[in-house]
Amino acid sequence: MRVLCLSDLHFKVLDRDIAAKRLPMLALDVRKVVLETRPDLIVLTGDTLHPMALRSLSALCSLLFPASLPVLVTLGNHEFWGRRFEETLEALHDQLLPADNVHFLDICGSFLYGGYNFVGGTLFYDGSLRYRQSQAITPWNGWNDHFVVDLVRRYREINQYFVEHIKRAMISDMATVLCTHHVPHQAFLGGFPPNHYNFYGGMRDLPSELPFASGKKNGLICGHTHYRMIGELVPGFMCVNVGSDYGILRHYLLELP
Repeated sequence: MRVLCLSDLHFKVLDRDIAAKRLPMLALDVRKVVLETRPDLIVLTGDTLHPMALRSLSALCSLLFPASLPVLVTLGNHEFWGRRFEETLEALHDQLLPADNVHFLDICGSFLYGGYNFVGGTLFYDGSLRYRQSQAITPWNGWNDHFVVDLVRRYREINQYFVEHIKRAMISDMATVLCTHHVPHQAFLGGFPPNHYNFYGGMRDLPSELPFASGKKNGLICGHTHYRMIGELVPGFMCVNVGSDYGILRHYLLELP
């Protein structure tokens, strides 16, 4: 099974652009990648578009990807900007143009395909990756997640929501691919020295909290850091962060047996 991993596309499009099919050149590059790689499944792990265009995310995916391909999507931290947490999930539910092949893991939790259980959601951070023990979420020092309403007071609650959401979606004795936007393990930060932004990276070690089946080919797919990290970064897991950056498209074709 060939899984095309994409993340952090950061399309600067609004509802009216998507409705009129006015997409940036980067969207054409995405279409080209899909044609060239011929995947069986696409995983898109967040920070895809402007937060005010969230209700058109399904329509955007319909323009990017063939209707014959299952597309698994998580939100990223950018999609949560400007709303309360619950309002963002409601906006995801309230899609203008739903597509049968697009599956939002933040809502459905899992998707079974090819003998694998793909589970996930945005995840968010819990403070376990703080640079130093005394580091607080504020001052933001240039980090823009303060646009998420109530985040200072609720970031641990939001993180725990997704952890429980993922746990409920897992199936014992089945190979699992965990798909999140924020990093699920500190190994994904291997390319960066410890710094202020670690706090906002994700979690130190989520896999140890989850009931992964032993002896299975499990995987971890994420985004957020804009830094490419691929391989068995976490023992026993195939790990993928494609490392796309603003206006720079990268991808990875994960081949699962």
